[in-house]
Amino acid sequence: MAALPYESLARRVLTDLTAGRCAALVGLSNTGKSTLMQALSGQTAERIYAKLCGRKAVLIYVDCNRAVAISAQGFYEVVLRSLLEALADQAALDITATLRAHHQEVTDAATAFNASLSFNLALTDLCEHLGRDLCLLIDEFDELYTALDDRALLNLRALRDRFKDRLGYVTATVRWLPELRGSSVEDEFAEMFARSTYPMPPLEEDEARQIIASLNLPSMGAKRTTVCMELAGGHLGLLVAAVQVVAGMDADRLPEALAVVGQEPTPRAECLKIWNQLTPEEQEAVISLAVDPSSSLAPQQLEHLEALGLVREGRIFSPLFEAFVARRMRGTETATAGVRLDPDSGDVWVDDVRIPVLTDLEYRLLQLLHERRDKLTDKYQIVTAVWGEGYLDEVDDARVEKLVSRLRSKIEQDPANPRFLVTQRGRGYKLLSRPKAE
Repeated sequence: MAALPYESLARRVLTDLTAGRCAALVGLSNTGKSTLMQALSGQTAERIYAKLCGRKAVLIYVDCNRAVAISAQGFYEVVLRSLLEALADQAALDITATLRAHHQEVTDAATAFNASLSFNLALTDLCEHLGRDLCLLIDEFDELYTALDDRALLNLRALRDRFKDRLGYVTATVRWLPELRGSSVEDEFAEMFARSTYPMPPLEEDEARQIIASLNLPSMGAKRTTVCMELAGGHLGLLVAAVQVVAGMDADRLPEALAVVGQEPTPRAECLKIWNQLTPEEQEAVISLAVDPSSSLAPQQLEHLEALGLVREGRIFSPLFEAFVARRMRGTETATAGVRLDPDSGDVWVDDVRIPVLTDLEYRLLQLLHERRDKLTDKYQIVTAVWGEGYLDEVDDARVEKLVSRLRSKIEQDPANPRFLVTQRGRGYKLLSRPKAE
Protein backbone atom coordinates (compact mmCIF):
# COMPACT_ATOMS: atom_id res chain seq x y z
CA MET A 1 0.00 0.00 0.00
CA ALA A 2 1.47 3.37 -1.03
CA ALA A 3 2.22 5.78 1.80
CA LEU A 4 0.12 8.91 2.21
CA PRO A 5 1.85 12.30 2.41
CA TYR A 6 1.83 13.77 5.90
CA GLU A 7 0.87 10.25 6.93
CA SER A 8 0.28 10.84 10.62
CA LEU A 9 -2.13 13.69 9.96
CA ALA A 10 -3.78 11.85 7.06
CA ARG A 11 -4.57 8.88 9.31
CA ARG A 12 -5.89 11.19 12.01
CA VAL A 13 -8.30 12.79 9.51
CA LEU A 14 -9.45 9.38 8.28
CA THR A 15 -9.97 8.25 11.86
CA ASP A 16 -12.14 11.31 12.49
CA LEU A 17 -14.24 10.60 9.41
CA THR A 18 -14.81 6.96 10.30
CA ALA A 19 -15.80 8.03 13.82
CA GLY A 20 -18.45 10.38 12.44
CA ARG A 21 -16.50 13.64 12.87
CA CYS A 22 -15.69 16.32 10.29
CA ALA A 23 -12.12 17.60 10.04
CA ALA A 24 -10.40 20.83 8.98
CA LEU A 25 -6.86 21.49 7.77
CA VAL A 26 -5.33 24.91 8.32
CA GLY A 27 -2.08 26.26 6.93
CA LEU A 28 -0.45 29.14 5.07
CA SER A 29 0.32 29.15 1.38
CA ASN A 30 1.88 26.02 -0.14
CA THR A 31 2.24 24.14 3.13
CA GLY A 32 0.88 20.97 1.54
CA LYS A 33 -2.86 21.22 2.20
CA SER A 34 -3.81 20.48 -1.40
CA THR A 35 -1.27 17.68 -1.64
CA LEU A 36 -2.81 15.99 1.37
CA MET A 37 -6.40 16.61 0.29
CA GLN A 38 -5.77 15.12 -3.15
CA ALA A 39 -4.10 12.09 -1.58
CA LEU A 40 -7.12 11.57 0.67
CA SER A 41 -9.23 11.12 -2.47
CA GLY A 42 -7.10 8.20 -3.65
CA GLN A 43 -7.38 4.43 -3.31
CA THR A 44 -4.88 4.21 -0.44
CA ALA A 45 -7.08 6.44 1.73
CA GLU A 46 -10.18 4.48 0.76
CA ARG A 47 -8.54 1.22 1.84
CA ILE A 48 -7.45 2.72 5.17
CA TYR A 49 -10.99 4.04 5.70
CA ALA A 50 -12.48 0.59 5.09
CA LYS A 51 -9.94 -1.03 7.40
CA LEU A 52 -10.71 1.44 10.20
CA CYS A 53 -14.50 1.04 10.22
CA GLY A 54 -15.42 -1.90 8.00
CA ARG A 55 -17.34 0.34 5.58
CA LYS A 56 -16.42 1.51 2.10
CA ALA A 57 -16.35 5.18 1.22
CA VAL A 58 -15.80 7.52 -1.70
CA LEU A 59 -13.70 10.55 -0.81
CA ILE A 60 -14.30 13.30 -3.36
CA TYR A 61 -11.77 16.08 -3.91
CA VAL A 62 -13.44 19.47 -4.53
CA ASP A 63 -11.16 22.29 -5.69
CA CYS A 64 -13.04 25.51 -4.97
CA ASN A 65 -10.72 27.41 -7.30
CA ARG A 66 -12.71 25.73 -10.10
CA ALA A 67 -15.95 27.38 -9.03
CA VAL A 68 -17.42 29.51 -11.81
CA ALA A 69 -18.79 32.06 -9.31
CA ILE A 70 -18.10 33.02 -5.71
CA SER A 71 -21.62 32.24 -4.52
CA ALA A 72 -23.70 29.45 -3.07
CA GLN A 73 -24.77 28.42 -6.57
CA GLY A 74 -21.12 28.37 -7.69
CA PHE A 75 -20.24 26.21 -4.68
CA TYR A 76 -23.08 23.74 -5.29
CA GLU A 77 -22.11 23.48 -8.97
CA VAL A 78 -18.44 22.74 -8.36
CA VAL A 79 -19.28 20.12 -5.72
CA LEU A 80 -21.69 18.29 -8.04
CA ARG A 81 -19.29 18.59 -10.99
CA SER A 82 -16.51 17.06 -8.87
CA LEU A 83 -18.84 14.24 -7.83
CA LEU A 84 -19.78 13.53 -11.45
CA GLU A 85 -16.13 13.42 -12.53
CA ALA A 86 -15.11 11.14 -9.67
CA LEU A 87 -18.09 8.77 -9.82
CA ALA A 88 -18.28 8.40 -13.60
CA ASP A 89 -16.47 5.05 -13.57
CA GLN A 90 -17.62 3.57 -10.28
CA ALA A 91 -21.24 4.52 -9.57
CA ALA A 92 -24.35 2.81 -10.84
CA LEU A 93 -25.65 4.30 -14.08
CA ASP A 94 -28.96 5.38 -12.62
CA ILE A 95 -27.24 7.30 -9.79
CA THR A 96 -24.90 8.97 -12.26
CA ALA A 97 -27.82 9.96 -14.50
CA THR A 98 -29.72 11.39 -11.54
CA LEU A 99 -26.67 13.29 -10.36
CA ARG A 100 -26.13 14.71 -13.84
CA ALA A 101 -29.73 15.93 -13.91
CA HIS A 102 -29.35 17.63 -10.52
CA HIS A 103 -26.11 19.25 -11.66
CA GLN A 104 -27.88 20.69 -14.68
CA GLU A 105 -30.68 21.98 -12.46
CA VAL A 106 -28.15 23.75 -10.23
CA THR A 107 -26.43 25.23 -13.28
CA ASP A 108 -29.71 26.50 -14.72
CA ALA A 109 -31.30 27.58 -11.43
CA ALA A 110 -32.82 31.05 -11.58
CA THR A 111 -32.76 31.53 -7.80
CA ALA A 112 -30.52 30.54 -4.91
CA PHE A 113 -33.43 28.57 -3.44
CA ASN A 114 -33.77 26.41 -6.56
CA ALA A 115 -30.02 25.77 -6.62
CA SER A 116 -30.09 24.80 -2.95
CA LEU A 117 -33.03 22.46 -3.48
CA SER A 118 -31.35 20.64 -6.37
CA PHE A 119 -28.10 20.34 -4.41
CA ASN A 120 -29.95 18.86 -1.45
CA LEU A 121 -31.73 16.35 -3.64
CA ALA A 122 -28.42 15.33 -5.26
CA LEU A 123 -26.67 14.65 -1.95
CA THR A 124 -29.76 12.96 -0.54
CA ASP A 125 -29.88 10.56 -3.50
CA LEU A 126 -26.18 9.78 -3.14
CA CYS A 127 -26.32 9.21 0.61
CA GLU A 128 -29.37 6.94 0.28
CA HIS A 129 -28.40 4.93 -2.80
CA LEU A 130 -24.64 5.05 -3.31
CA GLY A 131 -24.02 2.15 -0.94
CA ARG A 132 -20.89 3.81 0.46
CA ASP A 133 -20.06 6.61 2.85
CA LEU A 134 -19.54 9.96 1.12
CA CYS A 135 -16.79 12.37 2.18
CA LEU A 136 -16.36 15.78 0.55
CA LEU A 137 -12.78 17.08 0.66
CA ILE A 138 -13.33 20.82 0.17
CA ASP A 139 -10.01 22.47 -0.75
CA GLU A 140 -9.17 26.18 -1.24
CA PHE A 141 -12.35 26.96 0.66
CA ASP A 142 -11.42 30.40 2.11
CA GLU A 143 -12.98 32.76 -0.43
CA LEU A 144 -16.11 30.74 -1.04
CA TYR A 145 -16.64 30.08 2.65
CA THR A 146 -16.43 33.79 3.42
CA ALA A 147 -18.89 34.58 0.63
CA LEU A 148 -21.50 31.88 1.33
CA ASP A 149 -24.71 33.19 2.83
CA ASP A 150 -25.98 31.87 6.15
CA ARG A 151 -28.66 29.76 4.46
CA ALA A 152 -26.04 27.84 2.46
CA LEU A 153 -24.02 27.04 5.58
CA LEU A 154 -27.10 25.95 7.50
CA ASN A 155 -28.00 23.80 4.51
CA LEU A 156 -24.63 22.03 4.66
CA ARG A 157 -25.07 21.53 8.40
CA ALA A 158 -28.59 20.15 7.94
CA LEU A 159 -27.41 17.61 5.36
CA ARG A 160 -24.65 16.52 7.70
CA ASP A 161 -27.07 16.17 10.63
CA ARG A 162 -29.44 14.10 8.52
CA PHE A 163 -26.79 11.73 7.17
CA LYS A 164 -24.27 11.83 9.98
CA ASP A 165 -23.15 8.22 9.51
CA ARG A 166 -22.86 8.52 5.72
CA LEU A 167 -21.74 12.09 4.98
CA GLY A 168 -18.55 13.80 6.13
CA TYR A 169 -16.72 17.02 5.33
CA VAL A 170 -13.03 17.93 5.36
CA THR A 171 -12.11 21.56 4.67
CA ALA A 172 -8.75 23.16 3.87
CA THR A 173 -8.28 26.88 4.54
CA VAL A 174 -5.52 29.34 5.35
CA ARG A 175 -7.20 30.42 8.57
CA TRP A 176 -9.35 28.72 11.18
CA LEU A 177 -13.00 28.70 10.12
CA PRO A 178 -14.24 30.91 13.00
CA GLU A 179 -11.66 33.54 12.03
CA LEU A 180 -13.00 33.73 8.47
CA ARG A 181 -16.58 34.66 9.41
CA GLY A 182 -17.28 34.53 13.11
CA SER A 183 -21.06 35.02 12.97
CA SER A 184 -23.41 33.13 15.25
CA VAL A 185 -25.13 31.37 12.34
CA GLU A 186 -21.78 30.35 10.88
CA ASP A 187 -20.84 28.84 14.23
CA GLU A 188 -23.37 26.08 13.64
CA PHE A 189 -21.29 25.00 10.66
CA ALA A 190 -17.86 25.70 12.17
CA GLU A 191 -18.65 23.84 15.39
CA MET A 192 -18.64 20.58 13.40
CA PHE A 193 -14.85 21.03 13.12
CA ALA A 194 -14.18 22.37 16.63
CA ARG A 195 -12.58 19.15 17.95
CA SER A 196 -10.75 18.21 14.77
CA THR A 197 -9.01 21.25 13.26
CA TYR A 198 -5.37 20.56 12.50
CA PRO A 199 -2.52 22.92 11.57
CA MET A 200 -0.42 21.58 8.69
CA PRO A 201 2.79 20.09 10.08
CA PRO A 202 6.23 20.60 8.51
CA LEU A 203 7.45 17.93 6.13
CA GLU A 204 9.18 15.02 7.82
CA GLU A 205 12.76 14.40 6.67
CA ASP A 206 11.82 11.29 4.69
CA GLU A 207 8.91 13.12 3.04
CA ALA A 208 11.17 16.01 2.03
CA ARG A 209 13.70 13.61 0.52
CA GLN A 210 10.95 11.85 -1.44
CA ILE A 211 9.72 15.16 -2.85
CA ILE A 212 13.23 16.15 -3.91
CA ALA A 213 13.76 12.75 -5.52
CA SER A 214 10.47 13.07 -7.40
CA LEU A 215 11.76 16.21 -9.15
CA ASN A 216 14.29 14.03 -11.01
CA LEU A 217 17.19 16.49 -10.96
CA PRO A 218 20.43 14.49 -11.45
CA SER A 219 22.62 17.10 -9.75
CA MET A 220 20.73 16.82 -6.43
CA GLY A 221 23.14 14.71 -4.41
CA ALA A 222 23.13 14.25 -0.64
CA LYS A 223 24.82 17.56 0.14
CA ARG A 224 22.52 19.66 -2.03
CA THR A 225 19.48 17.81 -0.66
CA THR A 226 20.53 18.59 2.91
CA VAL A 227 21.09 22.26 2.07
CA CYS A 228 17.60 22.58 0.56
CA MET A 229 15.93 20.85 3.48
CA GLU A 230 17.66 23.17 5.93
CA LEU A 231 16.69 26.28 3.96
CA ALA A 232 13.03 25.31 3.56
CA GLY A 233 12.35 24.29 7.15
CA GLY A 234 9.73 21.72 6.16
CA HIS A 235 7.72 24.08 3.95
CA LEU A 236 6.71 22.34 0.72
CA GLY A 237 6.65 25.40 -1.54
CA LEU A 238 9.98 26.73 -0.26
CA LEU A 239 11.55 23.29 -0.61
CA VAL A 240 10.64 22.97 -4.29
CA ALA A 241 11.73 26.55 -4.98
CA ALA A 242 15.08 26.03 -3.23
CA VAL A 243 15.74 22.79 -5.11
CA GLN A 244 15.20 24.49 -8.45
CA VAL A 245 17.93 27.00 -7.61
CA VAL A 246 20.40 24.78 -5.76
CA ALA A 247 20.32 22.11 -8.48
CA GLY A 248 21.92 24.58 -10.88
CA MET A 249 24.52 26.06 -8.52
CA ASP A 250 28.23 25.37 -8.77
CA ALA A 251 29.37 23.12 -5.92
CA ASP A 252 31.80 25.70 -4.58
CA ARG A 253 28.90 28.14 -4.06
CA LEU A 254 26.85 25.84 -1.82
CA PRO A 255 28.12 27.56 1.36
CA GLU A 256 26.48 30.73 -0.02
CA ALA A 257 23.18 28.96 -0.75
CA LEU A 258 21.11 31.06 1.65
CA ALA A 259 22.17 34.32 0.01
CA VAL A 260 21.92 32.96 -3.53
CA VAL A 261 18.55 31.22 -3.14
CA GLY A 262 17.10 34.15 -1.20
CA GLN A 263 17.66 36.48 -4.16
CA GLU A 264 16.02 34.25 -6.78
CA PRO A 265 12.50 35.18 -7.96
CA THR A 266 10.72 31.91 -7.18
CA PRO A 267 11.86 31.52 -3.54
CA ARG A 268 11.19 35.21 -2.94
CA ALA A 269 7.71 34.82 -4.41
CA GLU A 270 7.04 31.91 -2.02
CA CYS A 271 8.17 34.03 0.93
CA LEU A 272 6.02 36.91 -0.27
CA LYS A 273 2.95 34.64 -0.42
CA ILE A 274 3.48 33.71 3.21
CA TRP A 275 4.12 37.32 4.23
CA ASN A 276 1.02 38.67 2.51
CA GLN A 277 -1.22 36.21 4.38
CA LEU A 278 -0.15 37.59 7.76
CA THR A 279 -1.95 40.32 9.66
CA PRO A 280 0.02 43.48 10.53
CA GLU A 281 0.29 42.25 14.13
CA GLU A 282 1.68 38.89 12.98
CA GLN A 283 4.14 40.62 10.65
CA GLU A 284 5.36 42.81 13.48
CA ALA A 285 5.89 39.79 15.74
CA VAL A 286 7.77 37.90 13.03
CA ILE A 287 10.01 40.93 12.38
CA SER A 288 10.86 41.04 16.09
CA LEU A 289 12.01 37.43 15.95
CA ALA A 290 13.95 37.92 12.72
CA VAL A 291 15.85 40.89 14.14
CA ASP A 292 16.40 39.34 17.55
CA PRO A 293 15.70 35.60 18.02
CA SER A 294 15.84 36.14 21.78
CA SER A 295 13.02 38.69 21.51
CA SER A 296 10.65 38.27 24.44
CA LEU A 297 7.33 37.91 22.67
CA ALA A 298 4.35 37.22 24.86
CA PRO A 299 3.69 33.48 25.29
CA GLN A 300 0.33 33.77 23.54
CA GLN A 301 2.02 35.46 20.56
CA LEU A 302 4.54 32.65 20.26
CA GLU A 303 1.81 30.05 20.55
CA HIS A 304 -0.16 31.79 17.80
CA LEU A 305 2.86 31.93 15.47
CA GLU A 306 3.63 28.28 16.22
CA ALA A 307 0.04 27.33 15.33
CA LEU A 308 0.48 29.12 12.00
CA GLY A 309 3.67 27.14 11.38
CA LEU A 310 5.81 30.30 11.39
CA VAL A 311 7.79 29.49 14.52
CA ARG A 312 9.40 26.30 15.69
CA GLU A 313 11.30 26.00 18.96
CA GLY A 314 11.29 29.77 19.36
CA ARG A 315 12.81 30.48 15.92
CA ILE A 316 11.34 31.37 12.55
CA PHE A 317 10.77 28.04 10.82
CA SER A 318 12.92 28.67 7.72
CA PRO A 319 16.26 30.47 7.26
CA LEU A 320 15.00 31.57 3.84
CA PHE A 321 11.88 33.18 5.28
CA GLU A 322 13.84 34.63 8.22
CA ALA A 323 16.27 36.33 5.80
CA PHE A 324 13.34 37.59 3.72
CA VAL A 325 11.73 39.15 6.80
CA ALA A 326 15.02 40.72 7.87
CA ARG A 327 15.44 42.31 4.43
CA ARG A 328 11.93 43.74 4.62
CA MET A 329 12.72 45.22 7.99
CA ARG A 330 15.79 46.91 6.47
CA GLY A 331 13.65 48.17 3.60
CA THR A 332 15.53 46.24 0.89
CA GLU A 333 12.72 43.83 0.06
CA THR A 334 10.13 46.35 -0.98
CA ALA A 335 8.86 45.94 -4.50
CA THR A 336 10.45 48.61 -6.71
CA ALA A 337 9.65 49.34 -10.31
CA GLY A 338 12.70 49.84 -12.45
CA VAL A 339 15.89 48.33 -13.79
CA ARG A 340 18.54 47.41 -11.23
CA LEU A 341 22.03 46.21 -12.05
CA ASP A 342 24.40 44.46 -9.64
CA PRO A 343 27.95 45.13 -10.88
CA ASP A 344 29.46 42.54 -8.54
CA SER A 345 27.39 39.57 -9.71
CA GLY A 346 26.41 40.85 -13.14
CA ASP A 347 22.76 40.15 -12.32
CA VAL A 348 20.05 42.39 -13.74
CA TRP A 349 16.66 42.89 -12.13
CA VAL A 350 13.53 44.43 -13.64
CA ASP A 351 10.71 45.22 -11.22
CA ASP A 352 12.50 42.99 -8.69
CA VAL A 353 12.51 39.99 -11.05
CA ARG A 354 15.89 38.69 -12.22
CA ILE A 355 16.10 38.49 -16.00
CA PRO A 356 18.03 35.96 -18.12
CA VAL A 357 21.78 36.36 -18.50
CA LEU A 358 22.80 39.06 -20.96
CA THR A 359 25.51 38.70 -23.57
CA ASP A 360 28.71 40.71 -23.05
CA LEU A 361 27.64 43.44 -25.52
CA GLU A 362 24.12 43.62 -24.08
CA TYR A 363 25.49 43.95 -20.56
CA ARG A 364 27.94 46.70 -21.56
CA LEU A 365 25.14 48.64 -23.22
CA LEU A 366 22.88 48.29 -20.20
CA GLN A 367 25.71 49.26 -17.87
CA LEU A 368 26.30 52.45 -19.86
CA LEU A 369 22.60 53.34 -19.96
CA HIS A 370 22.20 52.49 -16.26
CA GLU A 371 25.07 54.82 -15.35
CA ARG A 372 23.37 57.55 -17.40
CA ARG A 373 19.81 56.91 -16.22
CA ASP A 374 17.32 59.49 -17.50
CA LYS A 375 20.01 61.05 -19.69
CA LEU A 376 20.18 60.85 -23.47
CA THR A 377 22.94 58.57 -24.78
CA ASP A 378 23.94 58.95 -28.43
CA LYS A 379 25.52 56.52 -30.91
CA TYR A 380 29.04 57.87 -30.33
CA GLN A 381 28.83 57.17 -26.58
CA ILE A 382 27.37 53.71 -27.16
CA VAL A 383 29.98 52.57 -29.68
CA THR A 384 32.82 53.91 -27.58
CA ALA A 385 31.63 52.20 -24.37
CA VAL A 386 30.37 48.93 -25.87
CA TRP A 387 32.72 48.16 -28.77
CA GLY A 388 35.58 50.60 -28.16
CA GLU A 389 36.67 53.85 -29.77
CA GLY A 390 38.49 51.98 -32.54
CA TYR A 391 35.14 50.74 -33.90
CA LEU A 392 33.56 54.17 -34.48
CA ASP A 393 33.83 53.86 -38.24
CA GLU A 394 32.83 50.16 -38.35
CA VAL A 395 29.63 50.07 -36.27
CA ASP A 396 26.72 51.63 -38.16
CA ASP A 397 23.31 52.77 -36.87
CA ALA A 398 21.65 49.50 -37.85
CA ARG A 399 24.06 47.49 -35.70
CA VAL A 400 23.43 49.74 -32.71
CA GLU A 401 19.67 49.46 -33.25
CA LYS A 402 19.87 45.66 -33.35
CA LEU A 403 21.79 45.58 -30.08
CA VAL A 404 19.27 47.92 -28.46
CA SER A 405 16.46 45.71 -29.78
CA ARG A 406 18.03 42.56 -28.30
CA LEU A 407 18.48 44.24 -24.92
CA ARG A 408 14.94 45.59 -25.02
CA SER A 409 13.58 42.08 -25.69
CA LYS A 410 15.09 40.92 -22.40
CA ILE A 411 14.23 43.79 -20.07
CA GLU A 412 10.83 44.85 -21.39
CA GLN A 413 7.56 42.97 -20.92
CA ASP A 414 6.37 44.39 -24.24
CA PRO A 415 9.40 45.37 -26.36
CA ALA A 416 7.12 47.07 -28.91
CA ASN A 417 5.92 49.43 -26.16
CA PRO A 418 8.99 49.90 -23.93
CA ARG A 419 8.58 51.25 -20.42
CA PHE A 420 12.26 51.75 -19.60
CA LEU A 421 14.50 51.72 -22.67
CA VAL A 422 13.11 54.43 -24.92
CA THR A 423 14.27 55.86 -28.25
CA GLN A 424 14.47 59.50 -29.18
CA ARG A 425 14.55 59.52 -32.95
CA GLY A 426 17.71 60.96 -34.46
CA ARG A 427 19.20 61.65 -31.03
CA GLY A 428 19.80 58.41 -29.19
CA TYR A 429 18.48 56.27 -26.33
CA LYS A 430 17.53 56.73 -22.70
CA LEU A 431 17.05 54.30 -19.77
CA LEU A 432 14.34 55.67 -17.50
CA SER A 433 14.63 55.30 -13.74
CA ARG A 434 10.82 55.07 -13.54
CA PRO A 435 8.49 53.30 -15.96
CA LYS A 436 7.25 55.54 -18.75
CA ALA A 437 3.63 55.09 -17.61
CA GLU A 438 4.47 56.82 -14.34
